[in-house]
Amino acid sequence: MNPILSSLLFLAAAASPASSRLEQLVEANVLGTHAFQVALARREGRGDPACYSPGALTDAQLAALEAHQAALMRADAQAVRAWAEEKASAFDPRADLEPLLASGLALSDSLPVNVFTRWLAPRVPVSPSEGRAGRTRASRVQARAIASLFQANLEVERDGDRLQELFAFYAGLGLPVYLGQLGLPGTDEAFLAMGRELEGKSCPSPVGTSAAEWQIAGRKNWNWGEKNLGIRDDKVLARELLEEPDVKALVPRIKALPAQRIAVVGHSFTMQQHWSTPGAFVPVVTAIFARESPRVEFRQFQGGGLTSTRAMSRFYADVVAWKPQQVLLVVINRTDEDLESFRRLGRGLAEAGAKVLTFDDVHDPKGTADGRRDRELAVARETGMTVIEVSRLLAAAPERDRFLCLDGIHMTEPYHRLMAKEWLKLLVGAREAALPGRQ
Repeated sequence: MNPILSSLLFLAAAASPASSRLEQLVEANVLGTHAFQVALARREGRGDPACYSPGALTDAQLAALEAHQAALMRADAQAVRAWAEEKASAFDPRADLEPLLASGLALSDSLPVNVFTRWLAPRVPVSPSEGRAGRTRASRVQARAIASLFQANLEVERDGDRLQELFAFYAGLGLPVYLGQLGLPGTDEAFLAMGRELEGKSCPSPVGTSAAEWQIAGRKNWNWGEKNLGIRDDKVLARELLEEPDVKALVPRIKALPAQRIAVVGHSFTMQQHWSTPGAFVPVVTAIFARESPRVEFRQFQGGGLTSTRAMSRFYADVVAWKPQQVLLVVINRTDEDLESFRRLGRGLAEAGAKVLTFDDVHDPKGTADGRRDRELAVARETGMTVIEVSRLLAAAPERDRFLCLDGIHMTEPYHRLMAKEWLKLLVGAREAALPGRQ
């Protein structure tokens, strides 16, 4: 069969009235995400009107569709799966599923979600039981589910909420959620090759569709898929590190550490909620202690791009109220106001009885301005913070060329493994704050 015709039939079958219940659930999410992106295109003045037309729908009706999608994904996972399998279930499709399917929104062939579906469909493996007839509904819905995740992946502002809900929803239905489950390669080079094949095939959109942006979407899908399935996450990295000789040797020290509270006030480099790495160094160290010495309690006070000024206004009172024995600050100082807030954080937390720690440099490309680095370190020492030296180790690391992830800002697994080890060593007294050999 002509491959273009085959792809069009694939799409038509996914949305047909005779679609399986599983297909209906996936297509409802495609429509819900599209409703959001139609509104996004209108607000930002970006996107081909032919692709992102609301039709007869008002802004309020588009918002209602997006709300139906949110409610659908909050439905009881077991009940939704039972309904999809045509078993007895308390799930009511009339509440949120049917309004999405009946929305009347048109899905242009050149939308990124449909372009990606056509790219992926021929790559879905067909089991011997499916025979030469080609794509059965089982393989069709697998491709469409992952295309739906890519549709949300391309929205860079909803990684922490809607995208994660989609991963959980599809995993709960037993659907694959990332390309690795289909046997496709997961290297950055493979994702760039994919991006080059997809570039230029989508209509102008409120989301990026360059080769590099498709590449990032591929990496995000892979890393988030492995995280959500527990294949590779902070807990897996913790187990792996505990098997490495230099970390295994620290276990007696970890177990001997007194019960205490350790707070972390940090930006995205400390957070698990990013796609760049299976596990950020703070959650990895937290997972190590959860396994070996759970009486040491960690709590994160976090926010993307967190400056000292924002940390002071958003988290200071809560950190003090929690009464930690130690506080690690990983914050950004871009202005004089930030530096003054950094000073207030250091003094205030110390007066509240906490030992305050910070790193000499975490190599954040968009972090503290270079012109303020020396002033930041001076403030840290002036207020009695312990400055943990890691910059020389990061600069000399054999894998330093692999630290920076595809977005040019955040850090990959090798970086976080190194940082986890150094902070862990400091916590258990296996290294000094300053490295030996400093002149």
